[in-house]
Amino acid sequence: MRLRLLFSIFALSSLAFAGTFDKPASKRVVDLGPSRSNPPGRNAKDQTRAKVTCYFFSGFMVKEVDMGEKGAERLAIVPVRKNEMRTCSRLRDPGERDINSDDWSGYFMGVKGRLVFFSADDGWNGGMGFAVYDSRTARKIFDDVALGDLEFSDDVKSVTSLHYTRVVDGGCILPKEQAACWNKIKTKLALESSPAPDCKSGYEKSAQDLAKGRCQAQNTDNAQCVAKEIVLAQQQTSDASSVIAYPVEVTLGAGVSIKPAQGVLRCWPSD
Repeated sequence: MRLRLLFSIFALSSLAFAGTFDKPASKRVVDLGPSRSNPPGRNAKDQTRAKVTCYFFSGFMVKEVDMGEKGAERLAIVPVRKNEMRTCSRLRDPGERDINSDDWSGYFMGVKGRLVFFSADDGWNGGMGFAVYDSRTARKIFDDVALGDLEFSDDVKSVTSLHYTRVVDGGCILPKEQAACWNKIKTKLALESSPAPDCKSGYEKSAQDLAKGRCQAQNTDNAQCVAKEIVLAQQQTSDASSVIAYPVEVTLGAGVSIKPAQGVLRCWPSD
């Protein structure tokens, strides 16, 4: 079951990853002209532009080639020696390491120390995926789905800690299976000391949003239409597995550690 429309609000709100990323030493943008994937509308100024954006950090550069399609055409990490001058172009630089598009597709988010963060090109179950790569090897060391911002705190130079609200599909339907489902989820996510979240309000809100979205698509966004569509929407959402959003602390060092943190648990149906 795909309830994409249901989560448009969630996905939009979770696009704004902010956090305390390192500020690049410099940034360059090269305009490649109008995007062929997005023909001009009435206002030519609003047309999407293809571009290359280069972010320079100590020891490396992150390159994003965006042709105006869903997800960047190419994401890459380029090693840069001290006092070495690098241009910014669509052409591949010496030593450039591409991010394998089969492994990750999306956009550049930011850098923390030697770690490079990329966002996904689309939302998932109300959250937004992100991946973390080692700038020295261009290898992925971690990926997950978050709702809202990533926040960082450095314990020591070799360890980076981040806090965010993690989004996970619980794999069962909490409103229907209740105790058995929550026992399964809390064991899986190490939430043994946490009470089950309120799923009733999350499922009802999702059904309301789905019904309203369908009415808007029909250009009949009124109470009568919503009353008609809500029955089917409630039936569909009630059969969807439960998504759990909970705060975590993730430590990225020699290995990866994920621990639940203090905060509110949320629940809504999966898409």
